Amino acid sequence: MGMNKTLLSLISAGVISAVCSTSVFANESQESQHDQEYHDADPRNSNFRAAVFASDAGELKLLAGGGASGLTSDISQTIGFAEYYTQSNNARVRAAHFDRFGGAYMDLYRLDEAAGMYTAGYMLPLESDDGTLFFPSLNYTYIDFKTADLSELANSSMAGSPLSVSGFSVSDADIQQTLKGNDAHLGSVNLYAVHPWNETHFSVFNVNLGSSYSGVDMQVANIMWVQGIKTHVADKTINIMLEVKYDAMKLQTEQSNLSDGEERSEEVTVSVGVDYRF
Repeated sequence: MGMNKTLLSLISAGVISAVCSTSVFANESQESQHDQEYHDADPRNSNFRAAVFASDAGELKLLAGGGASGLTSDISQTIGFAEYYTQSNNARVRAAHFDRFGGAYMDLYRLDEAAGMYTAGYMLPLESDDGTLFFPSLNYTYIDFKTADLSELANSSMAGSPLSVSGFSVSDADIQQTLKGNDAHLGSVNLYAVHPWNETHFSVFNVNLGSSYSGVDMQVANIMWVQGIKTHVADKTINIMLEVKYDAMKLQTEQSNLSDGEERSEEVTVSVGVDYRF
């Protein structure tokens, strides 16, 4: 029997989100911070914001945060955000500091009933002649799988099935055996790009590829496209955004009654959001 798809989707969503956290942060500029105005989709923008996104599955993502400029130099940016997902009860906190050296950041992600994830990385900003901004980055992620919670999830998903009726159940040890461990160390590369088409329209593209080098054997990939429109209400900025994401993950697992040795997860998510800038 393959690993429960709900269980796999929970792991996949959180893992990919963690290793893609770099799409929020970056910094480098030859201009004084006082002379530089960052685009709203530029990761260096430290303005305070509040946002809500609704996915095609009906889940809301609530986001709030902001930062400060000039703490360590005239171009430095310090930023923090918190997010909460209403259906899955997932939560995350992100923080970063950027200066002439680029951007260093951390991401703490609580994936309810699946894992805890801790990401750190470094980002280097680049700019093309046509104004497109590129932010390549390198990331490290540690994943601590909640094997006890995952076993409970697997058992609840089998409730009423022939296996459950016959007395079969999944234990904490079964999950660890299937995953070949209870944690993983991942390295990933990420490219985040922003292209302002004009004063009101912009596009964001993000691609991420990651693989574990220790612990649970896994590979992740993510592609994201965002189309945004910048509007104003009184003197405040509101961005209306359409986001399309493709997430994929592959796990090499122990061949057993829980798995045939390889588990895959693929998902496309479409979200619409409103981002209010203070």
